[in-house]
Amino acid sequence: MKQQEFDKIYELYEKNIVDIEDEHYEKLVDVLNQPRTLKSNKQRRTFYASDASKCQRQLGWAVSGIDPSNPFDEPHSLKIFELGDAIHETIDARYKKIYGWKIYDEVPGEIYIPKEGKKKNDFLLSYRVDGLMIRDGGEDILGIDTDRILLEYKSIADFPFSTGKNKDGNVYWYGAKDVPKTDHFAQLQIGMHGEGAEYGILHYYNKNDSQEAIHLIKYDPEYTNDLIGKLWHILEEAKAGNTLDRPYVAYPNKKKTALQKTATIDGQVHKSDWQCLYCNFRDKCWGLNEFKE
Repeated sequence: MKQQEFDKIYELYEKNIVDIEDEHYEKLVDVLNQPRTLKSNKQRRTFYASDASKCQRQLGWAVSGIDPSNPFDEPHSLKIFELGDAIHETIDARYKKIYGWKIYDEVPGEIYIPKEGKKKNDFLLSYRVDGLMIRDGGEDILGIDTDRILLEYKSIADFPFSTGKNKDGNVYWYGAKDVPKTDHFAQLQIGMHGEGAEYGILHYYNKNDSQEAIHLIKYDPEYTNDLIGKLWHILEEAKAGNTLDRPYVAYPNKKKTALQKTATIDGQVHKSDWQCLYCNFRDKCWGLNEFKE
């Protein structure tokens, strides 16, 4: 609110808003953040559809059962996931209004390929698609003649959703409203591969202003088989005890306690890749904190 607006309600708020002591505030938040389920002791031994475009070094450690050096903030992450689930349920209910199509929610599946040739390990990838539409006497959707359509819902903030343009109108950032994010495209391709669907819908929802974008994606077998081949290669290398090269660049600070967002080298400013800044293996990968040599 503006200063003059604040001045008008200051006395009212001063009289009625109660100051909460830090001790009591933290006590309540601790209770609210308690997980509703126990943490699993299950070790990861398989790929997921969301892995399709992730860093090969990160994935190699993950499928080897190595614990992350920087585990995600669980209460914060859970709140983000729960908000996403609530938005997804709303979108899903709207799709169920389409006459003549049955929609199956949260469809799980896996892609399993036995080891062959020089491969020493079976390939296994688990996935869960948000929805699978199967024609039940209904009309074509979005002008395509098909009986199975995969559904993926993505709720994202305004920055990755919207396309950024400079003062001259030139694009410096392609938002998901206009161009699907590559990781989401890859995830949908994996789901279509597993479910035998020729088409998929990638439905974006902007959490800031409720704008939406719908992308119709066609299954690309060559692209998807190449993805599977890359993941299988990561598995083979990881099981052989090899640490794969990292495809991204980041810049640790002088004390090696964290990664810097930017670093100036020889008068030039270099940015750390966001994939490293938010990676749950960043300390191990970049030799930070307890992993310093």
